[in-house]
Amino acid sequence: MGLASNTVMASKCFKCPTFLSGRCLGKGSPSRSRRQLATDATPFTRRDKQEGDISSVFTTFSGRKAQPLSERFRDLKRNLTAGFEDEIQRSWDNLVEVLKARTEEVATKRDSIIPQINFTDIRTGSVHPSNIDAIRRTGVAVVRGVIPRDLTETLLAEVREYFAVNTFKGFPSNADKKVVYESYWSPSQVKARSHPNMLTTQSWMSQLYTAGVNQKVDLTTPLSYCDRVQIRPPGDKQFSLSPHVDGGGVERWEDAAYNHVYRKIFQGKWQEYDPWDLSGRLDANMNMYDGPGGCSVFRTFQGWLGLSQHGPNQGTLVVHPILQPSTAYWMLRPFFKPTRKGSLDGWKFSLDDEDGNILLHGANPGTAQEHNPDNHPHLMLSETMIPYPTVEPGDTVFWSADTIHGTEPENTGNEDACVFYIPSVPLTPSNAQYIALQRDSFLKGVPPPDFPGGTGESTFSDRAKVEDVVGESGRSAMGLSPLKVDGQGGKQEALTREVNNILGF
Repeated sequence: MGLASNTVMASKCFKCPTFLSGRCLGKGSPSRSRRQLATDATPFTRRDKQEGDISSVFTTFSGRKAQPLSERFRDLKRNLTAGFEDEIQRSWDNLVEVLKARTEEVATKRDSIIPQINFTDIRTGSVHPSNIDAIRRTGVAVVRGVIPRDLTETLLAEVREYFAVNTFKGFPSNADKKVVYESYWSPSQVKARSHPNMLTTQSWMSQLYTAGVNQKVDLTTPLSYCDRVQIRPPGDKQFSLSPHVDGGGVERWEDAAYNHVYRKIFQGKWQEYDPWDLSGRLDANMNMYDGPGGCSVFRTFQGWLGLSQHGPNQGTLVVHPILQPSTAYWMLRPFFKPTRKGSLDGWKFSLDDEDGNILLHGANPGTAQEHNPDNHPHLMLSETMIPYPTVEPGDTVFWSADTIHGTEPENTGNEDACVFYIPSVPLTPSNAQYIALQRDSFLKGVPPPDFPGGTGESTFSDRAKVEDVVGESGRSAMGLSPLKVDGQGGKQEALTREVNNILGF
């Protein structure tokens, strides 16, 4: 599975924002220059961001108001769908009916619809095919027993002590006790990310995707993307994240490579859209506006390691486990409006928005894609945002790159809901460029490049050191050691050597 050189769309038209499956429909490149392709030689450079917290990822959660988008987005909508209007209308009518059936299924099954597998089955290669199919259908998974419970509880105790003796920024910013800590370099986090079971699980999850033979990616080799800590106390109502999808907002429509991912949807063939096909994703610029919460790497899955027992009604994650049709719906939503107010039937294709304001319904420059019942009524979010089943310390939770997710409005339990955010990030040249910058942040103790800036943990004498990284694979995932070149030959070896060169080895 997995190797490739991003030549899939290397035609002259590729830089056109409306290039769809070899057919140019647009007027040229967008007004903002997009990120260098992963095949380009120019490395990423770090731009330190302002200090802040996790709320900056969202428009509504941060208290900002969405600004009207410029007229060029109307032109973009027209170019993306030109020549396919009738096909898109028919596909929408079918899509709405499919969503009705899937919504009823989710509302009936609730958290039992979320696939659960055991780490021991991953380790022995015995995960049942039906579980793999279920993950691909829903976009979500729980993996049980990834890190031993006693070790996980020790990691939680140690990070609590780390927070007790050091002063941290975080959310809520005006409270002494945080829910989400701007902590990246505690010894506990570094040990958890580099634990061999975690790396094995990340590798397995990434291999649920498929890559073309010419794409530069190794899905079997994970990299460590360093993220925050959540300790959500009983009674907390502030860390209530509304439904959203990470990985950019307007970028999914605006960026050439990104909108190529969804080309079948824009052609009125949503049933042919494959959420697990990497075509376009590796080159997609998910952070065109250098947003305060933008992510510069491609994550096959976002995820976290559970540090405490918690589940439904205890402040846990909620997800919308209807991956393919729901993605098709919210990608097409800007092109449709109701013919009768309040009705879910009879919606018609239109390039005009009802209020002439938010052309891309919940998508805003520099923040995540947000969803709500007013903008996305067919998703029936009040019925289909499902809490994860109860997790034990050492279990992991994953959700795909396009899965709608949020958090429960309140922790009504009696214990803290504690997690380390640890996503799955595969080996690609562009991901390696980020890891090289992140490695420098680790050594200095400052926040990683994608996160709010400041001095971070640089003055903390007890922050993690290189010796806290577990094993050779863990050090390679952090860019601290070169990847092994085992004489495998061909594209695999070429990619390994290219990445080692990026990392300075």
